[in-house]
Amino acid sequence: MLYRPDAGVLDALLTPLEADGLRLFIFANGPLDEEIERRLARSPQAALIRAPENMGLGHGLNAVTEAAAAEGFAFVLLLDQDSVPTSGMADALLAHLGALAASPTPPPAVIGPRLVSPAEEGYLAPWYSRRTAKDGVAEGAVDFLSTSGSLVSLAAWQAVGPFRADYFIDGIDVEWCFRAWNRGHGCYLAEEVTMPHRWGGAAENGKRQPQILRQSPLRSYYYLRNGLYGLRLAHIPWSWRLRTAARVTAQAALLLLAHRFDRPIRRLVFTALRDGLQARLGPAPPDIA
Repeated sequence: MLYRPDAGVLDALLTPLEADGLRLFIFANGPLDEEIERRLARSPQAALIRAPENMGLGHGLNAVTEAAAAEGFAFVLLLDQDSVPTSGMADALLAHLGALAASPTPPPAVIGPRLVSPAEEGYLAPWYSRRTAKDGVAEGAVDFLSTSGSLVSLAAWQAVGPFRADYFIDGIDVEWCFRAWNRGHGCYLAEEVTMPHRWGGAAENGKRQPQILRQSPLRSYYYLRNGLYGLRLAHIPWSWRLRTAARVTAQAALLLLAHRFDRPIRRLVFTALRDGLQARLGPAPPDIA
């Protein structure tokens, strides 16, 4: 999944995948500059799917998943430009899937690596909502996984349904994984398989900073809106809905305090909460920058 990618970052993403000889389905969410076009042209395994403008992450995820299914693949490894996969990661995840297939557990819809954040840039460590053996699941079961790094079973994707394109970006992985659990599939973390990943921009002076404050105002809108909208979905457990309600409240307060209640942020928070409550999804309103 590409959106205004940096050439160096893109090369770090593609190089290990090319070394493994993987077929690459690349969704370009909008125009690409000439340097990026030249880099992609040097990748013989790549099939480029273009969108004339930013169609959103959910649309792109479905496009590459459908392309992989059309070519007869059983699994698709989803990645975005904020991740740096290692050579052999896909095979390691497949090996974990094989072990899970032999255990009495819900069949896996998705398995992913443990994401690690750059320590020098002040990122908070990723948190996983883990399930336990008392829930009747195998070791490594989690409520959801981040999209990037996820190895998705295409048979499960067909059964669970497509990713929600109307979310546009943010919360797509959470909603889909809870839907997978609800429909008899599982989501699993391969603890010893790791992948560096960045969430938003680096904090100033390396100070630790909540993710909501690392994002652009536009991304903050989607965080708040989609989180609030998800409270109405029956397949999301009440425990998670209560946690989300508290998180959205805290994120809105953090944004307002960090920006000293200035007018643009007040408008953003109000619009996000209104749209989430009224189920106004899709792209953000044009006045949200």
